[in-house]
Parts: sequence; C-alpha cells; structure tokens
Amino acid sequence: MTKCIPASQPASAEPPRRRGRPPQALGPDQRRRKLIEAAMRVIVRDGLAAASTRAVAAEAGMNQAMVHYSFPGKNALLGAVLDEIHTGIAEVLARSLDGAGSLSDGVARVAQAYWAYTVETPGLQRMQYELTLYALNTPGHADLARRQYQGYVAALGQAFEALPAAGACPDRHLLAGICVAAMDGLILQHLATGDRAAGEAQLRLLVHALQSQIGVSA
Repeated sequence: MTKCIPASQPASAEPPRRRGRPPQALGPDQRRRKLIEAAMRVIVRDGLAAASTRAVAAEAGMNQAMVHYSFPGKNALLGAVLDEIHTGIAEVLARSLDGAGSLSDGVARVAQAYWAYTVETPGLQRMQYELTLYALNTPGHADLARRQYQGYVAALGQAFEALPAAGACPDRHLLAGICVAAMDGLILQHLATGDRAAGEAQLRLLVHALQSQIGVSA
C-alpha cells in the first residue's frame, strides 16, 4: 500500500535551511596559525612521534590535504612550531626585562621569569627537547636543531643589548649563550627529577655567579 503524502508537504520539498551566515573559509595565515597550534597541542599531549600530518589535521579539524597545502613537509611545519616557541620566549624575556635598570638586574629577572615559565609549562619544555633530539637523529634535519638554539641565544642576546652594565662585562651574546646553556641543564634536570626546590637553589647560585662576572655581586 502506497503511503499518502499530505498536500501541505509535497514529496519534492527541500529540508528547511539553517538561518545565519555560512561559515567563512580560513585565509592562508589563519589556516597556518591553526595548524601550528594544533601541532603544538599534539606534540605536548602525545609526543613528537605521534605528530603525523593526519593527527595534526584531525586536531585542527581540517582535511589532511590542508597540512600539505600549507607546509611543504613535516620539517617546514616543525620549523613553524619552532618559530612560535621563539616568539613565546621573546615575549617572556620582554616582560621580565621591563623596568630592569642594569645588565646585572636583567640577568636576575630573566632567570627568575624563565624558571617560572618552565615550571608552568613542563609539556612545552619537553616538546623542545623532543624537537632537538628529532632534528639531531633525523638525516637532513640538523638545521632545525641549529635554528632552535641560535634562536634562543639571539633572543636573549638582543634583550641584553639594551641594558647598561657596571664595570667589565663579557660580550652580550656570549653571556646569552652561557645563560641558555645553564638554564638548559637546570630545566632538563628539573623535568627528570621534579625537584623544584633544588632547581631554585641552583638557579640562585647561577645568578650570583653570572652577576659576579659582569661586575656586580648579587
């Protein structure tokens, strides 16, 4: 038996359309930003090995083809992630040095601010070490590790350049390199042991030693 269709609703009637504006397509810059943020979330949560283009696309709510359209390869995506990390570090440095009256004061402020940032973002810190090891262990990717650490030193060296020093002082970029190397060890040790008190005690000793080298004892 054929089912009757009420006259008020013909068989060819279209389903009612949803009101409102249709979602706008993301522009290239917005799409890149969304993919970079998605990649960082995946790496922090699941590790670098899990950050396939498929996983990043799923995290961003996009088609996998959009990752390849936005970035020539995984190395390019990781390079963009690294640039985002450098930007975040530069912002931490700028805030910490606001109001610093001398290089000695700046060293102390940077050390304290970056240590606090480290304690608050353990996943982000682990991600940076994963990026380093990935770059060093993957043929053709050593430039990523080089860019990573050159970026750290450059950001800190530029921040130190604007601060006056009392007495003898090493080259600002040399000082920045020493600071990065020392903080790198403290951060890795903290991630491995979870001993925050020990890290803070070591940080105070480090700051005192650096201040002594630039002409002012803490």
